[in-house]
Order: sequence, then structure tokens, then C-alpha cells
Amino acid sequence: MNKWSVRALFNEHLIDADGLRRMASVLRPFSALGAMLLVPFLLTGCAKTGTGNPVSHAVQAIIPDSKVVDYQTASCETLWFNDDKEAVENGLYWLRAMDCADRLSGQEARLQARSLGSENWQRVFKQSVLVGSAEPTAAERRQIIDRLNGYRSEFPASVRPLIQLWREKQMLMINLLDEKARYQKLQASTDSQLDALRETQGRLQYQLDDTTRKLENLTDIERQLSSRKQMSGEMSDPSVKEDSSDDTGKSESKAPAEASGKPASEPANTDAH
Repeated sequence: MNKWSVRALFNEHLIDADGLRRMASVLRPFSALGAMLLVPFLLTGCAKTGTGNPVSHAVQAIIPDSKVVDYQTASCETLWFNDDKEAVENGLYWLRAMDCADRLSGQEARLQARSLGSENWQRVFKQSVLVGSAEPTAAERRQIIDRLNGYRSEFPASVRPLIQLWREKQMLMINLLDEKARYQKLQASTDSQLDALRETQGRLQYQLDDTTRKLENLTDIERQLSSRKQMSGEMSDPSVKEDSSDDTGKSESKAPAEASGKPASEPANTDAH
């Protein structure tokens, strides 16, 4: 019983092996065609498997889909009227615009600013850049900053930091102009005060010189008077002495005569009595 069953199983396996060989020989011509038909399905499966790979997603996130346009070589003549969204939201565009504005003279920059409208934020910013490069006054800089602040909510996020830096530069320029004007005013006031002090000093110096000259004249006059008095005194001394000697002589001669006449008259008088 057991022997029969083992033999039966062995014969069955032999029959199956033979059948497989025959099937393989029949299907061999179709194997190449089947492989060619299965290649697209295999590639599709690989592609689907690749899209699910996180590494491929990271690589695609690093590599940008759009190319960055270099505006450093863009023409300044056509740059001001380019209002494409991709351009005005690119910081390189505005850097080129600032460079082009610096190349213009003050009059040319103001004319170019007038030719642009002010219907959107990019046109207003272009006008501000042009006027800012024309050496405006502090009042004009405040005016363009106020106009630009009115479109603050419309600034794209990509160029907002650049616009903020430009505004800060304008505020620094305004502070510098205010300090310069204050210094000029103070200098003018100081100069006027110095001029008044110089005028006062000149007037006082003139009065001092005049007083000194008058004192010198008085000193000369006093010196001349004293010298004249001294000379006149020296000349009048001999005559005074002569006069005094004559007076003493006369008084002495009169005295003896009077003395001699008195005794002769006195006895006559007594006799009469």
C-alpha cells in the first residue's frame, strides 16, 4: 500500500515536470514580447515609488522651479515702465532702478518722475526713488515718504525689507538736513553777534583813542603853561629887588627930616601959649 502510494506520487511529479517543460517550450516565443509589454508597467511602478520618496521631495524643494532674472544688465530706459508682477516683486529690479536713478542728473530724474503715474505702489515707489536721487529738500523727502506710507499695505513681502531700508535712509537724510540747517542758523546768529561785538569794539577803541589824544593834548598844554610860568618868574625877580631897595631908601631919607623938624616947632608953640 505504501509502496504504491509513493510510486504514484513520483509518477505524478514526473508528469507535472514534463508538462511544465512542454508549456515552457510553447510559451518561449512569447517571452520576449511579454517582457517588452511589461516594461512600461515596471517603469510606471518605479515612478510612483520615486514620487513617494522623501529624499526626492527634499531635492525638489531646494531647487527652485523659476529662474531668477538678473536686472543688472537691464536697460534703464525701459526699466521705469516695466510693471510686471515678477519684476516689481524682485529686489534686484529695485536695486537696478536705484542705480539708474543715481546715473541721472537732478533735472532728468525729476522729469522722469513726472512722466510716471501714481496709480499703484510701484509707480509711487519709482517716483520716490527718482526724486530721492535729485537732492531734494527735507520737506520734499518728508512728502515722498508720506506718499509712500499710504501704500504700505500693498507692499509685497519679498521687497518690504528693501523698501523699509530705503525709508530709513531717507529719514537719516532728513535728520542730517535738519541738523545742517540748525547749524547754519546758529552760525549765522553767531556771526551776527560777532559782527556786533566787532562794531562795539571798534567804537570803544575809537573813543579810547580820542580820549587818549585829548589827554595827551591837555598834558602838553599844562607842560607849556608850567614852563611859561617858570620863565616869567625868573625874568621878574631883578625888578622886584630894585623896587624894594628904592622904597627902603626913600623911607630912610624921610625919617631923619621929620625928626629934625619937630623940635624947632615945639618951643614956638609953647611960647605962644
